[in-house]
Parts: sequence; C-alpha cells; structure tokens
Amino acid sequence: MSKGISTRHRPSLRGFQRLTPRRKGWAIAGVVLLVVLVLWFASWIHWRLSHVAENDAHITGEVITLSSRVDGWLVSRPVMDGDRVKKGQILAQIDDRDARLRLAAVQGDLASANAQIAYTQAQRQTADLTTEAELDQAQAQLTVAESTLSDAGHQLALAQANFQRDDSLVKSGLTPRKTWDESHTTLLQRQDQQREAGAQLLAQRATLANARAQRGQLQVLDRQIDMQRQQLVALQAQADQITQEIADRTLRSPVDGVVDRTLGDVGDYVQAGQWVMMVHDPKNVWVEANVKETALNDVAVGQEVEIGVDAYPGMVQRGHVIRVGNTATNQFALLPSPNPSGNFTKITQRVPVRIAFDGKADRVDPRLKPGLMVEVAINVTD
Repeated sequence: MSKGISTRHRPSLRGFQRLTPRRKGWAIAGVVLLVVLVLWFASWIHWRLSHVAENDAHITGEVITLSSRVDGWLVSRPVMDGDRVKKGQILAQIDDRDARLRLAAVQGDLASANAQIAYTQAQRQTADLTTEAELDQAQAQLTVAESTLSDAGHQLALAQANFQRDDSLVKSGLTPRKTWDESHTTLLQRQDQQREAGAQLLAQRATLANARAQRGQLQVLDRQIDMQRQQLVALQAQADQITQEIADRTLRSPVDGVVDRTLGDVGDYVQAGQWVMMVHDPKNVWVEANVKETALNDVAVGQEVEIGVDAYPGMVQRGHVIRVGNTATNQFALLPSPNPSGNFTKITQRVPVRIAFDGKADRVDPRLKPGLMVEVAINVTD
C-alpha cells in the first residue's frame, strides 16, 4: 500500500525536479511572497481591529490674543511674527503720555492732601495741649474760689457774732459806741467779701465750662482729619486707577512662547479690545481628534496613541488620550441645520478627543505647531 502512495506522488516530484533552476527560484519566491502577503494581511486585520484610526485631527494649543484695554496710538512694537519671547517681555507699547500727566496731577493732589492732614493733626495736638492746660487752670481757680467763698463765710459768721455781742453791750451801756461802729463796719465788709467770693466762684465755674467746651474742638478736628483721610483714599484710588491704565498700555508676554501673528503696526490707532498680536506657548500643545461616533465606544482615557504629522512624513509621535468630549462637534456649529422640510439624511457625527504628547512638556518637538494636520491611531485594546 505504501508503494502505491509513493507511486502517486512520484510524478509531481519528478515534475518539480525537471524544472530549471530559474523556474525553481521563481516558484520559491512566489511561495514566500504568498506567505508574506498572508502574514501582512493578518497583521493588518489585527491592527484594524485593535486600533481606531482618524485623519480628521490637528495640533492645537493655547493661542493667546493680546489686546489693549484702552484707546491710544501704537508707538512701539519691538517684535514680529515668529519671534521667540520671554514671559513679561514687552511686546507692544501704546501712547501713555496723557495718562502720565493725569497721574502727576493726582499725585500732586495726594501730596497736598497729606500736607493738609499733617497740618490738621498739628492743630489738634496744639489745641489738645492748650485746652488741657486751660482746663487744669480753670479747675485750680475754681478750687481757689470755692476755698475763698468758704473762708468768707467763716469770716462773715465771726463778724455777725461779734456784732451781735457788741450790739447787746452797747444797749446795756457796757461797750462804747465806737466799738459797735467798728463791729458793724466789719460785718458789712464781711458781707461784701462773701458776695464777691460767690461772684468769683460763679465766674470760675463759667471759665471751667468754657475750657471744657474748648476741649470739644478736638472732636471737630478729629472729624476733619477723618474727612481728609477719606479724600486721601479717593485720590489714592484715582492714582491707582491711572497707574493701572498706564500698565495696561504696555502689552507684555504672558508666557515663554512664540509670536504667531502681529495685527497692528506702529502708528496705528488701537481701540479698546482690538487685537494687537497672538502668541502661544510651544510647550503647551496637544492633538484634537474628531472621532466618529460609531467608534467612540472603544475609546477611553489613558489609551496609547500613535501620531503621524502630515507636514513631516515619517515622523511618529507617541501620546495618550486625556479627554473624551461630551458633545458632538455639530453642536458648536455657528449655523444650525434644522430640518423643516422633513427630508433627512443621516450623517455620522464626530466627537472631539484630546490627546496629549508623551514625555515632559519641555521636550515637545518644536516643529509641532498649532494648526498642523495629523493622523492618529488609538490602541483600543488597552
């Protein structure tokens, strides 16, 4: 039975053996090519099943538009398109002469207000010392007047007692009339002295009340100082506002980046809000890919991505998904497309997917510029 089998195969082997060496080479090459094609096709099928590929993708970044907050003439623009700039570097200068003049005037008012406050404070200090001394003096004089009145009362009481005694003795003839006259005169003098001491006491009380009233001027001066300080605060606010306006007339770079485009030339009149130039940070770029909604179910945050840049054939960057959009791109269209007629054509929508480049930000290839088109392949098996 084995002989029969070998007999059947023998003709084919003989046929191959009868081939010339050249034809044998072509036959082997064909077999190898077929195997390679089969392996390549299998690999391609596996890659297609394990990746979501999109060519609707581009590099984007934080492009910052610089504009003026105030109107004015553009007097300086020391940079041009493509220049690299440092954070804080002056990119444009708007005429600020008028603002500086207004600031000088307000600063003069500030100096005057400060001097006025210092003068009023000196007035208060002088009034405080003066009125305090007057108050102490009036208080001391009042004490003296009270003591004088009390002494006059005692003297009057003694004079009244002496007069009553001398009066009774004169009537009985035991004392001469001259003694009565002297006693009566002394009584009248003591009565006058008491009235005078009472009047002095009233006068000193009035003087004390006036000294206390003069101390009330301190509160008036305090209120005046408060008002002057409020005026000083208002003037300082005006100065700060003008200082901020001057600072706003100097446009500085917010990042270490590149000037993308200048939109104003020296001599142009710039209005508030008008764009002057655009800059971006080349280290802060990413890929924005619009993935078909039919493939969105396989895309997730963290999946690895191969990125091919159309501008540089052969360049392949590595990245990973960092965000899957929550809204399809058609919702951001400026002109919505209603369907009042009832005719409907279903169109596959796309959802934005953000992809970050792998590695540190300071190592991002400087050739990757916002706006360049790229092709992405997301490995959905992760």
